[in-house]
Amino acid sequence: MHDVVRFEQAGIPTANVGTDGFVDEAEEQARLLGMEGYPMVWVPHPVAVLDEGEIRKLARRTAGRVVAVLTGA
Repeated sequence: MHDVVRFEQAGIPTANVGTDGFVDEAEEQARLLGMEGYPMVWVPHPVAVLDEGEIRKLARRTAGRVVAVLTGA
């Protein structure tokens, strides 16, 4: 979240992608860093157990949400 805040403050759009096992922690960090309500993209936890093909599928399913966050759509 610290990098997200720095980039956003510099006018660089960001899309924070995290696993849904860390929603509360990430939202609290965003709030503490002055970015309450920042739209994050969540994927199922855990991702470490996925093979390359599964990661690619997850990335394809998630890409639209990432673009939406980056463009403010």
